[in-house]
Amino acid sequence: EGHGLVFNVGERVEGYSNFLWTLELAAIWGVFGVRPEHAAPWLSVAFTAGTIAVLLWWALRTPALPYRGLTAWIALGLVCSSATFAVWTSGGGLETRQFTFFIVLAVVSFALYRRNRWGLLTASLSLAAAALTRPEGPLIAAICIGWYAVQSMADAGRLRPDWRSMAYLIAPCAIIIAAHFLFRYGYYGEWLPNTYYAKFVRPWYEMGYRYLSAAAAETGLYLLLPLAWVGLRQRWQAHRDGTFALVLLLIAVHIIYVMRIGGDHFEYRPLDFYWPLLALPAATGLAQLGRRLANAIRTIVREGVFCSTPVWALLLFVPALLYANTIQGATLFDNLRNNQYNRWHIELTRKNFDRLLTAPGMPALHAISADLRQDILEHHIFPFFIHRGNADTLIAQYQPYQGMARGTIPADAVTALTGIGIISYYLPDLTVVDLYGLVDAVVSRNPVARPNRERQIAHDRSAPSGYLEERGVNITIGPATKTRAASLEFARYVAPVGPNLWMPFDTADREWAVAQFGLGVGLSHRTSAVDWAWALERLQPSIGAAYDVYHIDGILVYANENCAHSSTSDVFFLHITPDDPADLYSNRLQYGFNNYDFEVEPSKVRFAGKCFVTALLPSYPIAVIKTGQYNDQGRTWEGEIRLEPQ
Repeated sequence: EGHGLVFNVGERVEGYSNFLWTLELAAIWGVFGVRPEHAAPWLSVAFTAGTIAVLLWWALRTPALPYRGLTAWIALGLVCSSATFAVWTSGGGLETRQFTFFIVLAVVSFALYRRNRWGLLTASLSLAAAALTRPEGPLIAAICIGWYAVQSMADAGRLRPDWRSMAYLIAPCAIIIAAHFLFRYGYYGEWLPNTYYAKFVRPWYEMGYRYLSAAAAETGLYLLLPLAWVGLRQRWQAHRDGTFALVLLLIAVHIIYVMRIGGDHFEYRPLDFYWPLLALPAATGLAQLGRRLANAIRTIVREGVFCSTPVWALLLFVPALLYANTIQGATLFDNLRNNQYNRWHIELTRKNFDRLLTAPGMPALHAISADLRQDILEHHIFPFFIHRGNADTLIAQYQPYQGMARGTIPADAVTALTGIGIISYYLPDLTVVDLYGLVDAVVSRNPVARPNRERQIAHDRSAPSGYLEERGVNITIGPATKTRAASLEFARYVAPVGPNLWMPFDTADREWAVAQFGLGVGLSHRTSAVDWAWALERLQPSIGAAYDVYHIDGILVYANENCAHSSTSDVFFLHITPDDPADLYSNRLQYGFNNYDFEVEPSKVRFAGKCFVTALLPSYPIAVIKTGQYNDQGRTWEGEIRLEPQ
């Protein structure tokens, strides 16, 4: 819209950590008119397809790879059976799979084309794209460049690298990354994104260890890493190929990085590139173990099916799949099948996963996994289905605001939110103070004093004392509704913002609400007496008698200056004539109206200089309301309200 790469208009804060992804979504929206919430998942799917294609190319083109076809299929099986890899296929709109794709492309370029300058240029640009996609990209690039320097010396059989080839690798990547840092500093005045300051409070190694342990137990890293080591030994001994060493080096350094930051609010998201990178080394390791077992059997039995390396590799592959992926997959699909988004912690039991738990060692593995899962949940590391359920709920509640005309929200409206993404996306004119600091430079630097054991991952920051008042926070907006009455279930005030579209909101400044939205003040049976008194001063009663009676959105309000007990001790009668006779109760057909007489307990009477009594009206269309009070001597007052046909 021309306001720059900012969240709130006029505030230069880098409240994102995926520069390239943000620009891509903006370009797709601007050029093709496809909104980001629709484009992002499909863009992730495209990068998933690209990741799998590059992985298969790696397997099919690696020189002298034994049992190439079998190894390629095993690598594909290890990736595509991973529940974590499946979860981030569409990415929930995040840049996760794009980051994975560029890392995998860089590694495969090194593996197959590192002696070719075009291959080095591809690797360099891929690493630069990864660095523009995620802030840990420069770390990945540095590791890859260091590995290439060593591997190139091993390839050439000398102790110095080829500096011309190194220039092809380093220069494009370094120039692009440096340009991004210079842009960030020139535009935002910071060398690092604001999200770094918001999320990183202090090193949190103990949480990072539990996070990675939970990931290892649920996703099979405890199997894939040793298998990849076997594959590395085979490739190095046979061909002096250190590409698999690069894979393990990247993961090892990245594990240290993840341990330091403590993990991620989204379940195992930072680890996404592990699985496609480990697939081929682990598959090679399985083939190598299969060959060793076949050779061992061949010393006993010279011929037969069990002397075949492919047979043993497949026999090892089946339990590897079972123990690597089943726990997380069972948990994920059980929730998706039952739509149980509110269950944060799933126990696999004999009742729901009997066959799974009969596998040797599986009960113990699940017990370890369940304990670790419960531990990380307490620090706000949630599984995918929790985020999906929360997102579905918020989208359903706030997406209707797309039908609201731009400029409806007052320019001086400021709100404070903890989950800023969905709500503020559908209310783009609303200035938002992020209570967790992702898009707020002050909150993101507010010190956190509580110890690590009480922290919540990426949700530790809070606004300093007096900051919200200083920012002028003056409104809280509730979910969009189709009727005024429905809005009153969410807030004290309501404003019409479109055809069949109502916006409930709360504010401490009543006069500001009236000035900005007119008499869009909502009253419900739960509204405080002070609010009743303030609002009714601005309305005309429908009945003027012993009580002034107001008809407001399905509620009758009885207001009386006299707060004596006698004013409420008489029975209130309430006779409703439906607009449609079919809405008459069977025992009221002869009378032509439904009876809703009621008495009032003293505790139900509200006082704010007046007495207030409220009565909810039925939901069906009403033609006439007749109400009043009576006692043993008869009716003390009465009145009638005729409504327009609905």
